[in-house]
Amino acid sequence: MTELMRRPNTATVGSEIIALGYKRCSSEEQLKGYGLEVQDDELHAWEAESPRRVLLEVFSDEGVSGSLDHRPGMLRLEARAREGEANRIVVPKVDRVGRTARAAFNWAWRMQDIGVHFIAVQERIDTSTELGWTMFQQYVFFSEMEWNRIRQRTLDGRNKKIEYGGWPAGPAPYGYRIEGKGQKGSLLVVNVDEARIILKAVSLLIDDKKSFAEAADELNRLKMYTRSGKPWTCTNLYQRMHSETFDGYTTYRKTSRGYRRKATNLYEDGTPVHGESVRIAVPQILTADRNAELKAALKKRSLSKPQSTARTYSLSGHIISGCGKTYVGGGRTEHRSYYCQGQQPEVVMEDGKAVKKSGCGCTNLDAADVEEAVWNKAKQLLRDEDRLKALAGRWVNALPGDRDKYAEREKSLTASIEKQKKLIEDAVPEYIKAGMEAAVAVAASKKLQEEVDGWEKQLKEVQAWLAGCDEAQQRANAIVALARSSKSRLANLSESERAEIFDMFRIIVIPDTHRFVKRSGTPCKVTAWHHKSGTLVPPDVTEAQWGRACEVIAQFHGPRHFSMTKLDLRVALNGMLHRLRHGVEWSQLESWGSPEALRQRQGAWFRSGAWQALMEHLSAYGQGTEAYRHPTIPTLHVVGEIRTGVLTLLGAAQADPAGLSDDGSGFRDLDGDAQQSGGYGPASDGSGMFRELAIDAEKVAKAAAKRFR
Repeated sequence: MTELMRRPNTATVGSEIIALGYKRCSSEEQLKGYGLEVQDDELHAWEAESPRRVLLEVFSDEGVSGSLDHRPGMLRLEARAREGEANRIVVPKVDRVGRTARAAFNWAWRMQDIGVHFIAVQERIDTSTELGWTMFQQYVFFSEMEWNRIRQRTLDGRNKKIEYGGWPAGPAPYGYRIEGKGQKGSLLVVNVDEARIILKAVSLLIDDKKSFAEAADELNRLKMYTRSGKPWTCTNLYQRMHSETFDGYTTYRKTSRGYRRKATNLYEDGTPVHGESVRIAVPQILTADRNAELKAALKKRSLSKPQSTARTYSLSGHIISGCGKTYVGGGRTEHRSYYCQGQQPEVVMEDGKAVKKSGCGCTNLDAADVEEAVWNKAKQLLRDEDRLKALAGRWVNALPGDRDKYAEREKSLTASIEKQKKLIEDAVPEYIKAGMEAAVAVAASKKLQEEVDGWEKQLKEVQAWLAGCDEAQQRANAIVALARSSKSRLANLSESERAEIFDMFRIIVIPDTHRFVKRSGTPCKVTAWHHKSGTLVPPDVTEAQWGRACEVIAQFHGPRHFSMTKLDLRVALNGMLHRLRHGVEWSQLESWGSPEALRQRQGAWFRSGAWQALMEHLSAYGQGTEAYRHPTIPTLHVVGEIRTGVLTLLGAAQADPAGLSDDGSGFRDLDGDAQQSGGYGPASDGSGMFRELAIDAEKVAKAAAKRFR
């Protein structure tokens, strides 16, 4: 019997294939057995089929939905593809590329524009051919239809379950468990163990009148831990004691969960995407009287006291600490400061015991000094229109995709659709008139219309991308317009307006040390006078100048002031001037005489007015430097991120005690020529700044993404 010959796969014909592999699975697919290991086997089996195939590297996204058009592994693969080594991207199945037309087509088009095409192993598709691209389109549409069907079926099932009082999905609220979990009639019932802990906590707060911290410590001592087995904290217990379940209900699809990872998806108007919020009745753990007592007790714990006037912290959440946390604004005193969220002591389990560990120890930062430091640097950027234009232009050009090629794609699809529609409307009837069977004509017309439908879906995605690109350009233009309109306003912006600008540029501040020790002791009155009056510190007094200087001092002090001392007063004066210029301690002035004698003599001159007169006399020579300013904050490295990538916008900022900055801003710039190139650091991906500072770029990027998503 003659063996049927299999049609050769387009991926095996022609020149050598240098490929990058990609595998992806959602959480649900992992449970169903189509995990990354299975896909990895398929990719390497494909490579082993022919010596003409080379699989350079395999990228993966685990537990990531295919509906997302920006996935970590996908973006890393795309960056590698742009290096020019590969000519194909191999995936086990088409739906690994994307579960929606938008996710799949945009990625395929971006790669197509740089000459890289897709191979789908199971469907035996290579998009470098016209047939392969057509098949790819069809499978993408099928994948999206299936994805939408699954989503709708899941949503309908949850809504129906809610209608009958069942528990739709997710973990049970604290104090409850799911009865019949995984079954059609599952519902919430009281978890006896957790309810016992709730009752004990309520007793500690009401009957024993303990604070939340004291109650948490007592629960931990009794080994009555949280659901996850971790010790209680003050914050965790506070949240549990404010549970709505004490009133007999829990809310499904809450609209007030902020940016938590499992928060309800909301439209722009704040309404849930997948249906309205629903209250589900639950058995009450507390009696009505006990619940009323708890609310009264909680109300007494400062909750009903009038709040102090709200203070704006424009950099709250923008400052990243060395322990991985962020600084936030706050404090119980009138003095505004930023403190690291890692300072809070943490209770952890060690050898089955709850152990309290101290916080990170990061130093609090003076809010006024930090805000002024970062704002001064931001003003430099806002005043530099050319630099803003370069930054905005590079940002737009860095967006994924080529606008010109997308515009060509729009033009081509529009022309194909118009031509095909005309063919359906005009040519097919003519064929029928010429004798074609009606059934054949209808089938042909249906096939042509299916192609039109596919092209129209693609055209919609192309136009959506172009609209997004235009929106980005408008945002870039707005950034440049900001420089033009705000030059006269920058000095008078309020804290809330500054906060808007910090958010717009997604400012991230990185202190170079997180255990900064401020100068202690009583501030020097002489130094403070120089700072306030702006009086420069003159150079050392020469022997020729000393005679006239003595005459100035003699106007305030008698002859005994000069005779009753072991100090060489000219040398002593030069020591005082040296201290003012360099900010050294008195104890470091032994070369100029007794440090204590120098301190007392300067104090006497200042109290009598001799010092002020002496500085006025010496300033007549026209020389001098600013008095040293002890830094109140560490050096701050300021970077910015505009939607895509971390960019070095503002360099490094610190209070400059030596007066080294030549722009009057009070900062040293560490990025050098980077400022002249639109604000980018040494590496094109923006990571060079972090490498130089020995800072974990990925950690900073994650913090930025969490802060600004």
